[in-house]
Amino acid sequence: MSFENAKENLKEFGKELGLEGLEFDENNTCILGIDDEFSLHLTYEPNSKRLYLYSPLLDGLPKDNKTKLRLYERLLEGSMLGGQMAGGGVGVAVKEELILIHCTIEMEHAEGNRLRAFAPLYVETVEKWRKTCQEVCDGRDEALQPDSPSLLGDLSDGPSMGPGGKTPGFIKI
Repeated sequence: MSFENAKENLKEFGKELGLEGLEFDENNTCILGIDDEFSLHLTYEPNSKRLYLYSPLLDGLPKDNKTKLRLYERLLEGSMLGGQMAGGGVGVAVKEELILIHCTIEMEHAEGNRLRAFAPLYVETVEKWRKTCQEVCDGRDEALQPDSPSLLGDLSDGPSMGPGGKTPGFIKI
């Protein structure tokens, strides 16, 4: 049933895009070009019953180690708990000089419009991160400027303290 849900989701997504007849290939994958800017890969994985969405963020890695470090920092900051990655994450294949953003959609009980509803957020997120990665590589990332504040704020005082200078405890429920 899960693969049927994935097929239905792809079909509905295709209708939304005006691309009737979108189908998975023999590897359960469908690859779409988005505005001649990047590719959106959709792969159904039968063991996990998930639909994986993934796209490249950058063509090649920076050669300069300082820039590469800053790029990795930005990507890690953004992917913390999926907060700025549409609930997904990012991965780096160093040998291939490839950075991918990825998200998953559970297909076991998914409604037929789940992909169609999620795709705009995903595409917007990919566009944002492609721009951010390019800015870092071009040295236009504001955090690289000498007088800019840290993205994490001032951490010199350590963790915030509760009353009496003690760290707040947990409440047992």
